[in-house]
Amino acid sequence: MSATPLAISPSGTRSFGLLSGGHGILVRRRLDRLIMGVPAVTASYLSKLSVPPFGGLGLSLGIPLLCLTSALGLAAGRLVTDSGRLLAYIALLGLLWGIQLLRAEPFSYASLLLFTMLHFPYVLQLKRAPDYSQVLALYQRVALSIAVLGLLQYGIQFLIGPALAFPIENFFPEAFKVSKFNMQGYLEYGSEVYRTNGVFMLEPSFYSQLLAVGVVIEAVTRARAWVLIVLLAGMVVSFSGTGVMLLAACLPCQAIVKRRWDLLAAGVVLVAGAVTLAALLDSPYLNVFFKRAGEFTATGSSGFARFVGGFYLFEQFLWPDVMRGLFGFGAGSLQAYQAKATWSSGGNAFFKMIFEFGLVGGLAYFTFIGYVLRQSAAPVMLRVAVGFTYLLSGVYIPFSHSIALGLLVWPHAGTLAARAASGSRA
Repeated sequence: MSATPLAISPSGTRSFGLLSGGHGILVRRRLDRLIMGVPAVTASYLSKLSVPPFGGLGLSLGIPLLCLTSALGLAAGRLVTDSGRLLAYIALLGLLWGIQLLRAEPFSYASLLLFTMLHFPYVLQLKRAPDYSQVLALYQRVALSIAVLGLLQYGIQFLIGPALAFPIENFFPEAFKVSKFNMQGYLEYGSEVYRTNGVFMLEPSFYSQLLAVGVVIEAVTRARAWVLIVLLAGMVVSFSGTGVMLLAACLPCQAIVKRRWDLLAAGVVLVAGAVTLAALLDSPYLNVFFKRAGEFTATGSSGFARFVGGFYLFEQFLWPDVMRGLFGFGAGSLQAYQAKATWSSGGNAFFKMIFEFGLVGGLAYFTFIGYVLRQSAAPVMLRVAVGFTYLLSGVYIPFSHSIALGLLVWPHAGTLAARAASGSRA
C-alpha cells in the first residue's frame, strides 16, 4: 500500500531549516524516535494522568498526546498518510456519522468527535520505516520496567504499608488523575492485600495485559528466560486474568503457525499441572485465579460485567427493536442504559460499538481495525495480542490504541529485524 505525504504548502518543509543536510538527518531521526516513544509512554507511565475536567470523565492524557503527536508529525513531514487506510477511515466515519444524522435522533456530538480524533492516527505511518527490532526493544524495556515496579510495589505494601506502595493513588491531586477505574484494588473481598498495578498503570488488568504483550514480544524475538520469568512473575502478583486470557489466545497461534505441536502439547500439560498443583496446595493466593475464572457466571462480579453483562444488555434493550439492533442507540448512549439495566455491564469496545452503532456500525468498526492491524507485517502472534487488547479495553481508553499505533501502525514493519527502507535518508 503506498504512502502519500500530506502536503501543507509548497514551502512547508523549508520552514524546518534544521531538517536539511547531515544535521537534518539526525534531527529527523530524533523526531522519529520521539514520535515512536509517545505511544509507549501513553500506554504506560502516563496512563493514570489527566487534566481537569477530563479526568472526571475517565479520559487520560493519552488521547490529546496521540492526536498532538500525529499533528506535529504531519507538520514536520515525519508522518505521512497511507492511502488505503485513509479511504477506510473516511468510509467508516461517513457510515457512523451518516447513521446518526439520518436517523435524526439524539446522540452525543462530543462522543463522536472524540471518536473521530482518536482514530485519525490510524491513517498515518512513519515516512522512514524504523528498525523494527528497536521498536520491539523499546516496548520490552517499558514492559520490564513496569513489571519490576509492580513486583516491588507488591512487596513494599507489606513492609511500609500500601499508601507509599501506591503513591499516585494516595498523594497525587485528584483533579489530575483519571477517575472511574479501580486503581488500588484488593486481592478479594475481605482481604487487606492489594493487587499490583505497576505504580503507573490504570488497573491491575492493564498492568497484566502490558506484561502479556511483553511476553509475546520476547517469545517472537530473543526468548530470554530471565525476561520471561520477570514478566510472568509480574502478571502473577497482578492477580488479573486478562493477561492470562491474552496469552491463552496468542501462544497457541504461535505454536500452530510454527507447526510446533510439541509446544502446544506442553502448554496443555503446563496448564493441567498448574490446576492440579493449585488444588493440592489449596493456597488462598492461587485460589484467587480460579475464583476469577468463575466470575463469568457471578452476576455481581467485575468479570461478569466486563465480558458477559453486555449480552444481557443487548437482549434487554437492543434486540427487541430491529432498527436498534441494526443501527444502535446513538453515540454516547451506553452509560445511560447501563444504569437502567437488570444486570451490570462493562463498556469494552465490543459492547459499546454494538450498542451505540448497532450491528452495521459495529461490524464496520471492527472491520476497519482488523484491516489496519492486518496490514502490518509484524509477527502474527503480536498482531493477535494487540487485537485482543481491543476486546479487553474501552474505545476511549488509550491503552489498546497506543499499543497498536506504536507496535503495528506507525512503524509499518516489513521484517522483524531489518529496515523496510534500508539506506533511505528521507
